Amino acid sequence: MMRIGRPFIWAIAFSLLVHISLLLGPQIELPSWSAPPPLTVDIQTPPPPPASLPQPVRRPIRPAPKTPPLAQTLPEITTAQSPTPESTTPSEPAPLTQTPETPPPLAAPIDNRPTFPNQFELVYTVYRGDQGMSVGKTTHKWRTANNQYLLTSSTEATGLFSLFFGGRYILTSRGELSANGLKPISFWIQRGQSGERTEFAEFDWEAKSLQYGRSDERRNVALGEGTQDQLSVFYQLALTAPHSGRFKLALTTGRKFNQYDYQVIGEETIETPLGPLKTQHLARVAQEAGNSADIWLAVDHHFLPVRFKLGSQKGEILDHVIAEMRMP
Repeated sequence: MMRIGRPFIWAIAFSLLVHISLLLGPQIELPSWSAPPPLTVDIQTPPPPPASLPQPVRRPIRPAPKTPPLAQTLPEITTAQSPTPESTTPSEPAPLTQTPETPPPLAAPIDNRPTFPNQFELVYTVYRGDQGMSVGKTTHKWRTANNQYLLTSSTEATGLFSLFFGGRYILTSRGELSANGLKPISFWIQRGQSGERTEFAEFDWEAKSLQYGRSDERRNVALGEGTQDQLSVFYQLALTAPHSGRFKLALTTGRKFNQYDYQVIGEETIETPLGPLKTQHLARVAQEAGNSADIWLAVDHHFLPVRFKLGSQKGEILDHVIAEMRMP
């Protein structure tokens, strides 16, 4: 028989004691895992903006060139200094000195030739080519004071063409009224939105000298009686109407100077938005291919130009037909 030793008996007794204590002793709970509490974020509301914020700096928008409104009291036109491209503002003619006197009519018109009102406006619809496509509007403004005149022409695109051709094309002529019509003193052209002057012409009647061109390229020629600029020529033809046969007229465009021949075509009645108008039709005899001009002067309206058609060397034709005649 196998003999069991004392150490083995003690080991069995100790094991029984441990099992009994686990069964009968206090229950021990193991720690259980739980999700951490949700993260909370305290969003701070930003402080309200100050009562007034600094305004961004904006560059001033340069206005389009303007001419004095027709309703403005007619001022005295000063001619002590003729405007030049370097010394005057490009947007409009130099300021005029106010005078309370009523401007007199043209001085001593000869041969009972027509005279003009002291102020008026002529508005033309501009058509391109012979298809009658309206592309723009031209406005002529005429003012007189103390035997001097100020004449402006402003052309701008209209309709769809205004999307491609911005700004204005402005001609300005100023000078004296004489018994023989107009004596221009200065003439200049402004193109586009910048209003910068390009071509110009200055008439020195005492020295019989005409200076024209650009500020960086000036030319001088002898100034003969009756010489006109690109704008004044329409109204010189009106003031010296009616015409007959063929005659010569010296003309500067600010870029060129030429002697042109004009031919009377005859009397014609033309249809306009103002109704049928009886006119005298003149044509400039072209010295260069495509460079033509036809003018219709209204017999019953001071022989004012109610239509003019201009052709360029590039073959483009612009036909201006009277749409409004604004008289005081």
